[in-house]
Amino acid sequence: MFSAKIKKQVLSEYLQGTSSLLLMKKYGIKGTATIYQWLNLFKIFGDQGLENCRRKTFYDYSFKIKVIKWRQEHHASYPATATHFRLKQPMIVWDWERKLIEGRLKPYKGRSLKMTDKSKQSKTLKQLQEENELLRFRVAYLEKLEALAQKKSQTKKKPS
Repeated sequence: MFSAKIKKQVLSEYLQGTSSLLLMKKYGIKGTATIYQWLNLFKIFGDQGLENCRRKTFYDYSFKIKVIKWRQEHHASYPATATHFRLKQPMIVWDWERKLIEGRLKPYKGRSLKMTDKSKQSKTLKQLQEENELLRFRVAYLEKLEALAQKKSQTKKKPS
Protein backbone atom coordinates (compact mmCIF):
# COMPACT_ATOMS: atom_id res chain seq x y z
CA MET A 1 0.00 0.00 0.00
CA PHE A 2 1.18 3.48 -0.83
CA SER A 3 0.44 6.55 1.23
CA ALA A 4 -1.59 9.41 -0.21
CA LYS A 5 1.59 11.52 -0.14
CA ILE A 6 3.48 9.01 -2.33
CA LYS A 7 0.52 8.71 -4.71
CA LYS A 8 0.39 12.50 -5.10
CA GLN A 9 4.14 12.60 -5.74
CA VAL A 10 3.88 9.87 -8.39
CA LEU A 11 0.99 11.64 -10.12
CA SER A 12 2.79 14.97 -9.98
CA GLU A 13 5.85 13.49 -11.66
CA TYR A 14 3.70 11.60 -14.18
CA LEU A 15 1.81 14.75 -15.15
CA GLN A 16 5.14 16.58 -15.56
CA GLY A 17 6.12 14.03 -18.19
CA THR A 18 8.00 11.30 -16.34
CA SER A 19 7.26 7.93 -17.94
CA SER A 20 5.17 5.43 -16.02
CA LEU A 21 7.96 2.81 -16.37
CA LEU A 22 10.48 5.08 -14.62
CA LEU A 23 7.96 5.82 -11.87
CA MET A 24 7.29 2.11 -11.42
CA LYS A 25 10.99 1.43 -10.89
CA LYS A 26 11.53 4.47 -8.67
CA TYR A 27 8.61 3.78 -6.30
CA GLY A 28 8.33 -0.01 -6.55
CA ILE A 29 4.94 0.01 -8.26
CA LYS A 30 4.08 -3.34 -9.84
CA GLY A 31 2.06 -2.19 -12.85
CA THR A 32 1.19 0.86 -14.93
CA ALA A 33 -2.49 0.19 -14.32
CA THR A 34 -1.95 1.24 -10.72
CA ILE A 35 -0.77 4.69 -11.78
CA TYR A 36 -3.68 5.08 -14.20
CA GLN A 37 -6.11 4.01 -11.48
CA TRP A 38 -4.68 6.62 -9.10
CA LEU A 39 -4.98 9.24 -11.84
CA ASN A 40 -8.61 8.32 -12.46
CA LEU A 41 -9.45 8.40 -8.74
CA PHE A 42 -7.74 11.77 -8.43
CA LYS A 43 -9.72 13.17 -11.38
CA ILE A 44 -13.02 11.99 -9.91
CA PHE A 45 -12.53 12.50 -6.15
CA GLY A 46 -9.57 14.85 -5.85
CA ASP A 47 -7.16 14.31 -2.95
CA GLN A 48 -9.73 12.16 -1.10
CA GLY A 49 -9.57 9.61 -3.93
CA LEU A 50 -5.92 8.93 -3.13
CA GLU A 51 -6.39 8.30 0.57
CA ASN A 52 -6.43 4.73 1.81
CA CYS A 53 -9.92 4.34 3.17
CA ARG A 54 -10.35 1.45 5.57
CA ARG A 55 -14.00 2.25 6.30
CA LYS A 56 -16.54 0.08 4.56
CA THR A 57 -19.27 1.97 2.74
CA PHE A 58 -22.77 0.54 2.83
CA TYR A 59 -24.91 0.97 -0.26
CA ASP A 60 -28.67 0.67 -0.30
CA TYR A 61 -30.13 -2.30 -2.16
CA SER A 62 -32.10 -0.06 -4.54
CA PHE A 63 -28.89 1.82 -5.41
CA LYS A 64 -27.14 -1.45 -6.28
CA ILE A 65 -30.02 -2.46 -8.57
CA LYS A 66 -29.97 1.01 -10.16
CA VAL A 67 -26.23 0.68 -10.88
CA ILE A 68 -26.61 -2.83 -12.37
CA LYS A 69 -29.56 -1.78 -14.54
CA TRP A 70 -27.70 1.29 -15.80
CA ARG A 71 -24.68 -0.81 -16.77
CA GLN A 72 -26.86 -3.34 -18.62
CA GLU A 73 -28.95 -0.70 -20.42
CA HIS A 74 -25.93 1.31 -21.53
CA HIS A 75 -23.69 -1.70 -22.25
CA ALA A 76 -21.08 0.06 -20.14
CA SER A 77 -17.86 -1.37 -18.78
CA TYR A 78 -17.36 -1.79 -15.05
CA PRO A 79 -14.91 1.15 -14.83
CA ALA A 80 -17.28 3.40 -16.80
CA THR A 81 -20.16 2.43 -14.54
CA ALA A 82 -18.10 3.03 -11.41
CA THR A 83 -17.09 6.45 -12.72
CA HIS A 84 -20.69 7.34 -13.61
CA PHE A 85 -21.90 6.53 -10.09
CA ARG A 86 -18.75 7.88 -8.36
CA LEU A 87 -17.71 4.51 -6.94
CA LYS A 88 -14.02 4.12 -6.12
CA GLN A 89 -13.71 0.48 -7.23
CA PRO A 90 -15.18 -0.95 -10.46
CA MET A 91 -14.90 -4.40 -8.88
CA ILE A 92 -17.79 -3.59 -6.56
CA VAL A 93 -20.18 -3.36 -9.54
CA TRP A 94 -18.98 -6.74 -10.79
CA ASP A 95 -19.50 -8.19 -7.31
CA TRP A 96 -23.05 -6.85 -7.06
CA GLU A 97 -23.88 -8.23 -10.50
CA ARG A 98 -22.52 -11.69 -9.66
CA LYS A 99 -24.47 -11.73 -6.39
CA LEU A 100 -27.64 -10.75 -8.25
CA ILE A 101 -27.22 -13.54 -10.80
CA GLU A 102 -26.48 -16.07 -8.05
CA GLY A 103 -29.44 -14.89 -6.00
CA ARG A 104 -27.29 -13.61 -3.15
CA LEU A 105 -28.03 -9.90 -3.55
CA LYS A 106 -30.92 -9.29 -1.23
CA PRO A 107 -32.68 -6.24 0.19
CA TYR A 108 -31.56 -5.07 3.62
CA LYS A 109 -28.52 -7.30 3.68
CA GLY A 110 -25.74 -6.03 5.90
CA ARG A 111 -25.93 -3.02 8.14
CA SER A 112 -29.70 -2.52 8.28
CA LEU A 113 -30.29 -6.07 9.56
CA LYS A 114 -27.88 -5.48 12.40
CA MET A 115 -29.64 -2.27 13.34
CA THR A 116 -33.16 -3.70 13.46
CA ASP A 117 -34.83 -6.59 15.23
CA LYS A 118 -35.23 -9.39 12.68
CA SER A 119 -38.26 -10.84 14.44
CA LYS A 120 -40.18 -7.57 14.10
CA GLN A 121 -39.52 -7.18 10.38
CA SER A 122 -42.52 -7.41 8.12
CA LYS A 123 -42.54 -7.02 4.40
CA THR A 124 -43.81 -3.63 3.40
CA LEU A 125 -45.22 -2.77 0.01
CA LYS A 126 -41.92 -1.12 -0.93
CA GLN A 127 -39.94 -4.24 0.00
CA LEU A 128 -42.26 -6.40 -2.06
CA GLN A 129 -41.98 -4.05 -5.02
CA GLU A 130 -38.18 -4.12 -4.80
CA GLU A 131 -38.21 -7.91 -4.59
CA ASN A 132 -40.55 -8.09 -7.59
CA GLU A 133 -38.28 -5.74 -9.55
CA LEU A 134 -35.28 -7.93 -8.72
CA LEU A 135 -37.07 -11.07 -9.88
CA ARG A 136 -38.15 -9.42 -13.15
CA PHE A 137 -34.60 -8.26 -13.77
CA ARG A 138 -33.18 -11.71 -12.99
CA VAL A 139 -35.68 -13.43 -15.32
CA ALA A 140 -34.89 -10.99 -18.14
CA TYR A 141 -31.18 -11.53 -17.64
CA LEU A 142 -31.54 -15.32 -17.67
CA GLU A 143 -33.75 -15.19 -20.79
CA LYS A 144 -31.09 -13.17 -22.62
CA LEU A 145 -28.43 -15.60 -21.47
CA GLU A 146 -30.48 -18.57 -22.70
CA ALA A 147 -31.13 -16.87 -26.05
CA LEU A 148 -27.41 -16.28 -26.51
CA ALA A 149 -26.66 -19.91 -25.64
CA GLN A 150 -29.25 -21.13 -28.18
CA LYS A 151 -27.88 -18.80 -30.85
CA LYS A 152 -24.36 -20.06 -30.18
CA SER A 153 -25.43 -23.72 -30.36
CA GLN A 154 -27.30 -23.08 -33.64
CA THR A 155 -24.22 -21.51 -35.22
CA LYS A 156 -22.16 -24.56 -34.22
CA LYS A 157 -24.67 -26.97 -35.84
CA LYS A 158 -24.58 -25.23 -39.25
CA PRO A 159 -21.95 -26.72 -41.58
CA SER A 160 -19.27 -24.31 -42.77
